[in-house]
Amino acid sequence: MMKSQSKKLLIGILIGAVVTTGIFYAVIQFGKENTKTCSNLPELQDKATKRVTKVIDGDTFIIEGGHSVRLLGIDADENGYPCYEEAKRALEEMVLNEKVSLKKGVTNYDQYCRYLRYPFIDDKNVSLQLVKKGLAIARLN
Repeated sequence: MMKSQSKKLLIGILIGAVVTTGIFYAVIQFGKENTKTCSNLPELQDKATKRVTKVIDGDTFIIEGGHSVRLLGIDADENGYPCYEEAKRALEEMVLNEKVSLKKGVTNYDQYCRYLRYPFIDDKNVSLQLVKKGLAIARLN
């Protein structure tokens, strides 16, 4: 009887070790992929001026080269929420096909590999303009 319990305990320990190792490996691989992707982003100097080629929503746009920029200092409604369309349209009117100066914050990019920047056109803070219009709320990033 003792041998049967010992075998069950040993099998349980082995299964636990395999599962733990698999989880640990998956976490490490995910971290490598995320870092690898973001490390492939080209350097974007502080106050770099780039043309906006597409607006994703009220607080995210694409710049020349195809890279995403998440606006710092604000949070606008996501798709399906009341002000989504209006915030997106207002941001398009302000920045689409315009050259925007992108001021760097504390962090260079987020977990989605989007640059994190304060956008300016003619020394006017685009994020602040959206807040003044009531289309975004101010956020400390």
